[in-house]
Amino acid sequence: MTSKQKNQAETPAMDHAAMARLYSDIAEKSSALLAKYMMRGTGKGLPGMSAELGITQAFFEAWARVIADPLRVADTQMKLWQDYMALWQSSLSKMLGQDSAPVAEPHKADRRFRHEDWENNFLYDYIKQSYLIATRHLHQSLCCIEGLDEKTSKKVDFYTRQYIDALSPSNFLLTNPEALRETVNSGGQNLVKGLNNLLEDLTRATASNCACA
Repeated sequence: MTSKQKNQAETPAMDHAAMARLYSDIAEKSSALLAKYMMRGTGKGLPGMSAELGITQAFFEAWARVIADPLRVADTQMKLWQDYMALWQSSLSKMLGQDSAPVAEPHKADRRFRHEDWENNFLYDYIKQSYLIATRHLHQSLCCIEGLDEKTSKKVDFYTRQYIDALSPSNFLLTNPEALRETVNSGGQNLVKGLNNLLEDLTRATASNCACA
């Protein structure tokens, strides 16, 4: 048996009927969510507008205070540059087969990078460390700003963390080795099922918000 035949044998056959039902469920749930959203927005302005404006104002105040201290900005940029230079050197050494200590490591409780390829694969390891370096400096730039009131500071810190988590390479198919392998093995079914589960969660959340309104 050739390697190609072996891979085909190991890959589960796609259940086209099940996939068709999933696509039908997704279309139905998407339409229902859109209809509910439009009904909630009619005559009441855009949902969440006041909250979004509050977030925008909070970050405007935060960045205004950051750039008002050019020495701190220069120091942050220098440290960021030094970390990336260290990552380049570490990655080059690793590519040449030499032992090299990581420049940035995830927290032990961080389950996003538990797959072995995040450490053993040169490319994924570089992506992981680049992300950790960038997010570390971004959070440090915005977490301890003098002059912000406590409410604004907490809001900036919370949404900065949300932004950082959303950009994690583990959330994207092409930069997540585990998800990429699962997608190949399942013929894409895992992505469709994941979207369907997301829509179910959004439907429940929308129903709960409507009941509380």
